[in-house]
Amino acid sequence: MNEQNLENALLTAPVQAQERMEILDIIRGVALLGILLVHMPVFFGTPVIYLTALGENMWTNVWDTIAMSFVDIFAEGKFITMFSFLFGFGFVMFYERAKARSPKPTRLFFIRLLVLLIIGLIHAFFIWYGDILVWYALFGFLLPVFFNRKPKTLIIWVFVFFAIFLLIMAGMTLLMLALSALDEAAFADLVQSATEQMRAGLENSFLAYGEGNFAAIMAQRSADVLLGYSQLFISFFMVFPLFLLGVYVAKKGILQNIEANLSFIKKAWMWGLIIGLPMSILQYIAKNQANHLIPDAYFLLYMFCRIVGGAGLSIFYMTSIVLLFRKINWAAKLKPFGYVGRMALSNYLLQSIIATMIFYSYGLGLYGQIAPALGFGLAILIFVIQIIISKWWLSRYQFGPMEWVWKSLTYGKRFKNSKD
Repeated sequence: MNEQNLENALLTAPVQAQERMEILDIIRGVALLGILLVHMPVFFGTPVIYLTALGENMWTNVWDTIAMSFVDIFAEGKFITMFSFLFGFGFVMFYERAKARSPKPTRLFFIRLLVLLIIGLIHAFFIWYGDILVWYALFGFLLPVFFNRKPKTLIIWVFVFFAIFLLIMAGMTLLMLALSALDEAAFADLVQSATEQMRAGLENSFLAYGEGNFAAIMAQRSADVLLGYSQLFISFFMVFPLFLLGVYVAKKGILQNIEANLSFIKKAWMWGLIIGLPMSILQYIAKNQANHLIPDAYFLLYMFCRIVGGAGLSIFYMTSIVLLFRKINWAAKLKPFGYVGRMALSNYLLQSIIATMIFYSYGLGLYGQIAPALGFGLAILIFVIQIIISKWWLSRYQFGPMEWVWKSLTYGKRFKNSKD
């Protein structure tokens, strides 16, 4: 290889396997398991976006109640927080490598996000409406603005974004309370109209996903996607500050040099549990008391506890993994999660494909026929299958299939994936 070819290779090469941080792959794998547990009720027959708004629960069996309560307290808002944190962390790692390999690192990052946006839109409209990739891609375009900020400044922005969100939510709550007090008839009409819309959406979901043909499912999925996109404001303030938290940790080098930052990690572990667990329990209580259709005081409390409790327990989970990974016997036990985490994009999409093929009418048609307790066990089974598939794939290939597609389109060239 001549000098010019070598230079071109360095400018366009994606991260190789030996450059990866194994601990990040393990955290990604654990996050994917948690996300699957949270998503499973949506997959198997609970149009959560409608049921939650209506304040209804389809299952009252004790084991189902325990399963749903466990997910609400220990998983809801925690693993998506981890995933968002890792996206921000990964941005710094990608950008630093891109600066060393390309004269236009921001352009390369934007291309990467554009490819992710296309993948997300395909996933949302053709596979499952609960996609998060579109949000990540759209919000990610703002990350370069914060790349050169000092770590302390990043933390300030995290709190600023969360504070702005809570203030706006408080304003909306006060507005609804004022409307209900000043014009009871108008408020009642607003509640009735919103309730009817949610009720119609709930009924249409069961008909489409449980009994409809592919065209009916496509139509309902599109409607559900657009309803989700109407939550852009909430999603931004729930996700983007976590991107910045990931950028902060990457810039501080905390996970790149665990031993040097061990004292900080242990303190984060302790405070994550002390703050996260009680706030998550309070989040669960407030969620069951809140009016999710028209914001009220309980809903505001629920959102506050979700932010604080989600961040707290997420930090506790991640630091627990880091501390356990330092022990040889635990490092071996955690390794299977790393297989899944190395193929995070592929496995995220695979979860949607497997679940919709099991539950939607164009698959096995089990929509609405599986209860939460059984669904909890099914989620574990699917994840175990993903570990087996991921290990097999990575023994033969450098990247997961969608990771390879993502990298090739980002860099504009077809990379060799096979290890042969």
